[in-house]
Amino acid sequence: MFKFLLFIFFFIILLGFLAGFSILRSLRDALFGPPSGSRKSQQQTTAGKKTSHNRSAASRKKIIRKDEGEYIDYEEVK
Repeated sequence: MFKFLLFIFFFIILLGFLAGFSILRSLRDALFGPPSGSRKSQQQTTAGKKTSHNRSAASRKKIIRKDEGEYIDYEEVK
């Protein structure tokens, strides 16, 4: 019985620390703004310029060779 109560006690203390750190992080972000690393991923520019999302999509774009997809004249033989 004592071990179970001790486990519950430490579990509550752990949850208290996690809640405290979450509150402190929220206060820090409210006062000083989010860290610079997270700001870059959410940053968007004005219309006509590429956003960070477009750059990542462009890097995954399939590369097509110049001779691929050309129009070729052909005649159907019956």
